Amino acid sequence: MQGEKTLAVTRIGIIGLGGIATGKHISELVKIKEAQITAICDINEEKLKTVGDKLDIDSARRFVDYHDLIACADVDAVEICTPNYLHVPMAVEAVKAGKFVNVEKPLAMSVREAEMLQHTLDEHKAEAMICFSNRFRSTFRYARHLIEQGAIGKILTLNIAYLKDSGLRPGRKLEWRFIKEYAGTGVLGDLAVHLIDMAQFLAGNIKAVCSQMGVIVDKRPKEDGSGIGIAETDDFCSFLAEMENGVHAVFDISRCVIGQTNGIRFLVCGDKGTLSCDVEDPDNIGIASRVVDTDKPKMHNMPVPEEFFAGQEQCFVDFTQGKKQPFFPDINEGVRSQKILEAVELSAKERRWVDITR
Repeated sequence: MQGEKTLAVTRIGIIGLGGIATGKHISELVKIKEAQITAICDINEEKLKTVGDKLDIDSARRFVDYHDLIACADVDAVEICTPNYLHVPMAVEAVKAGKFVNVEKPLAMSVREAEMLQHTLDEHKAEAMICFSNRFRSTFRYARHLIEQGAIGKILTLNIAYLKDSGLRPGRKLEWRFIKEYAGTGVLGDLAVHLIDMAQFLAGNIKAVCSQMGVIVDKRPKEDGSGIGIAETDDFCSFLAEMENGVHAVFDISRCVIGQTNGIRFLVCGDKGTLSCDVEDPDNIGIASRVVDTDKPKMHNMPVPEEFFAGQEQCFVDFTQGKKQPFFPDINEGVRSQKILEAVELSAKERRWVDITR
């Protein structure tokens, strides 16, 4: 069970070997001396071989069935990097097996499902981590520090955008992200959930939303080559949010913006200054502040101190070894974000403001 023994090296099993696993989780884990990837799982046997050979994982610990990885005695912790509809079923089983869990976002397909995982954790007196990866970006951590130091005064508004061109990639097929049964939502759950977490990380809880969502590319070639299928999940999502402390926020998310690869931009506007965060410039933060400058401050870049750099996977490994870092993203925060996602969907459907349930 979790916490029964102190781990010197955490043995980790990865479920799902897509881009987020290989490009984020695995690439960070292999650099952490206190972690070892001991097992992998994917229904695609070609991926199993490619990743397994690269990581030199014994063939006996390359699984096509996730139940077998979770049951593996050589796994202390499970990382879930699968399509959204599998997150909670896999996490629940791993928790019941006494494993530490790190699950990709969005947490679940519904609030009810998210709460089921939280109930399981409570029953087993356990905790788990959700991959709100932007809170490990140095610019956002430094922004929070500057806000807490009063550099921009009282926060008034947030202006937030996440723009990508991935939805307009020529020939992109009808993968799981475009199918509601497997993804739940499109850019709302895939991209906006990061912005929601960051808005609350910097400025407090969201209490109400008013939104619009839609599909831009509604037909795509099926992955099996059998023709054209209908894309069901949102390509864009825009919404207003009112926060519990009165802060007003504007969110703009789209995967159909040519020229944008991974453009996340935050403006945090206060009564004494403004902060600007751009993930494509991770070493600097923009600031205009009457507190640190003059009566007529101009926006300029300020280097992010080294102390604010952090790693998502290091945070998870530390957690498994009893060293929980500040700003640890637990499942409670995942449940709350799921409530906001559901409220945004309902608002778009009914074209009205929707309060966030407690």
